[in-house]
Amino acid sequence: MSFEYLPMDQATAERLRAGGPDSYGNVPERQISDGAGIPCRRCMEFVDKGEPYLIAAWRPFSALNAYTETGPIFLHAAPCAPQDRPPQDLPAFLASPDYILRGYDSDERIVYGTGGVIRRHAIAARIEELLSQPSVTAVHIRSSRNNCYHCKAVSTAD
Repeated sequence: MSFEYLPMDQATAERLRAGGPDSYGNVPERQISDGAGIPCRRCMEFVDKGEPYLIAAWRPFSALNAYTETGPIFLHAAPCAPQDRPPQDLPAFLASPDYILRGYDSDERIVYGTGGVIRRHAIAARIEELLSQPSVTAVHIRSSRNNCYHCKAVSTAD
């Protein structure tokens, strides 16, 4: 099975960088990175020490329902884009020892029984396992410590 990791979409990143409202209607907060692992949701890299970044509330779903979680995310304050890499290569910003992976169906609802804390080295295998289930169309990857959304994985055409 082939899959790819999807970052925050460009339109959302541009809106937030222009001072547009986050998912709670607030203007994103601007900070300067101390270099301690600030993961940008657009380029899927870390924000380097001394670089400005934004903190915003984001709901990575297309519609509202009981499963559409909103949480804090970080984003380079300056334009950035995902780096060229093979689609199944783990994004650089997924450097913690483990993450929460959870499957979602085509209505963006949690598929019960799919959630769990997965060790970093086992992420790709778990994504393949989840995406092989007919009801799972996307896998969200979240921090296992703070539950912050990082990115999602979806199947690609083989």
